[in-house]
Amino acid sequence: MKKIFILTVMSTFLTAIDVAAQKMLQEVIVDYVVFRPDTKVNKLLAKNKPIKVSLPKGTQAAFYRVAVYQNENVNTSDTFYKSLRVTNPDTLLKDGFDFRPYLLEPNGEAGVAVYFFTDKTAANQFDAGKDATPCQKIDGTKSAVGLLSASCQGDELYVGVRKKDKSKWVTVKVEIVALAELAEDPINDRYPFSIQNELSGEVSYEVSGDRTNWQAFFLPSKKKAEFKLADTQVYLRVSTIDKVSEEYKIDSGKNYRFHLNKDTGKVDLGEIPAKK
Repeated sequence: MKKIFILTVMSTFLTAIDVAAQKMLQEVIVDYVVFRPDTKVNKLLAKNKPIKVSLPKGTQAAFYRVAVYQNENVNTSDTFYKSLRVTNPDTLLKDGFDFRPYLLEPNGEAGVAVYFFTDKTAANQFDAGKDATPCQKIDGTKSAVGLLSASCQGDELYVGVRKKDKSKWVTVKVEIVALAELAEDPINDRYPFSIQNELSGEVSYEVSGDRTNWQAFFLPSKKKAEFKLADTQVYLRVSTIDKVSEEYKIDSGKNYRFHLNKDTGKVDLGEIPAKK
C-alpha cells in the first residue's frame, strides 16, 4: 500500500516552527535467488532474471545486503530493515559508516557476483547474457552489505546475481532498504496527527496503514513530528533492535507523546488531551 506522508519537525522550546524534512526507512525487497546446476536438463531452472526494485518517491539512498546459503539452510528470520530501523538515518549516510556489523553469516559453498542497474535496457542485456554496464558491481562474495553508489539512484533498480561456481546449488538472499525524504503533498492530508518526544533520548518508531507494511522514523529528544497521511487508519509501534512494542491505534486529528511508563519502565505512547 502506497502512503503519502507530510511531516513537520519543530523544537518544543521554540516559538517559531523549525521546518525540516523527516527521513523514512522502508524495506523494499527481501528476495531469494535459487541457483541450480546449469545442465542441459536443468537449463531453464538454472537461469535467474534480474530482480526489479521499485524505490519510494523521494529516495535519497538505498542500502543492500547479500548472503549466500545452502538451499536447505537459508536464513529467513533476520532482515536488514529490522537492524537498520533503530539507527538514525543521518548516521547511515555519514562518510565511513561501518556496515560490517550488519553482515550475515553465510553457509553456501559458492561465491556470487552481484550487479546493480538503473537502466532497464542494461538489465535486459545482462539477462540475455550480453555485456552490460552496471551502476555498481560486487565481483565475488558470499556476504556483502553497504550503501549503493550515487550512480545507482533512480525510481527503479535491477539486481542481477551470477554464481561463480556452476557445480554448486545455493540460495542467495538479496535485501534492499530505501531511505526517503518525505515531501509535502497537500492533497493527501485526510489523516493528521502529531507525536512529541518527551524523553531525554531519541526514539525509533514505525508507522503503518495496514499493520503489514511498516516505515521506520527517528524522533530526537524534545522534538515534535506532525503527520498527514493518505490512509483510512494508522498504527504505530516503538522499535528496538530485538523486538517492537505493542501496536498503538492512532486516531485522526489527535496529538500523542512518547514518555516513560513508570509502572513498566518502558517507553510508552499516550494521548495529549485537547486544550479546553
